[in-house]
Amino acid sequence: MVDTKGQRSGGQKDRYTMGYDATAVQYQQSHTAAKDAGFFLPHLRPGMSLLDCGCGPGTLTAGLAEIVAPGQVIGIDMEASQVEIAQTHADEKGFSNLRFEVGDVYALSFPDASFDAVFANALLVHLRHQVRALREMYRVLRPGGVIGIRNPDYSGHLLACSDPLVGKSQRLLMRLFKHNGATLHTGRHQRGLLHRAGFVRIEATAAYDEASGTSELVRKLATARVALWTRSDRAAQIVKLGWTDRAELRKISAAWKSWGESPDAFFARAWGQAVGWKE
Repeated sequence: MVDTKGQRSGGQKDRYTMGYDATAVQYQQSHTAAKDAGFFLPHLRPGMSLLDCGCGPGTLTAGLAEIVAPGQVIGIDMEASQVEIAQTHADEKGFSNLRFEVGDVYALSFPDASFDAVFANALLVHLRHQVRALREMYRVLRPGGVIGIRNPDYSGHLLACSDPLVGKSQRLLMRLFKHNGATLHTGRHQRGLLHRAGFVRIEATAAYDEASGTSELVRKLATARVALWTRSDRAAQIVKLGWTDRAELRKISAAWKSWGESPDAFFARAWGQAVGWKE
């Protein structure tokens, strides 16, 4: 079922386009602190308290908790099923400094100046009111505290493929992101967003993650895309919106499967990442 819940933002609710089906959760669980928060790690130290906003299934958050231990880490997400997965994983791993809870990034439940650090990976891109959310993160940071944010910039993605159906599938997905309220170029605007939220000493950089640069990675991404276009919440929503039909989705899935066997296949995502401090 397509998720219809989201952060409250005026008259509309934010919607997480990736959804919470098995393929989406599997992708989220591939996130790690080393890979997805590497730009932020030099600013962390043992004993710091940290809030991870939009934590998903919590694998990245767990990596951050290891780095700042014995400092306390809290991960929040609007989706209860993700919080449950994250907490179960933390309990199984025996973390004593990590917990997860359902939360609204526009109305954080913590007092002012509660944390030494705040992190948010691939969250702002899905929010209609990005500065409003950042101001809440600013509020719960202690003076001298640090924030790290990382978001994609979809126009910078690199895709090597000659099949027009693969290209069309990318355009359909971007159209769905926009329909659900995403800001596709968030990655390039993070320095300004942090400035408007009140942060100082802002450092912004950009990077590519190598989503598919080897035969193994190409096949892995192709398998995920085949699943996306055959049985995911995103595919169901696109059909419901009337942008395509199931017959074309089967053709798109076949095109991605063929792409996964092509020696020319390559795909990489563009990310903006930024760090800022609270005076």
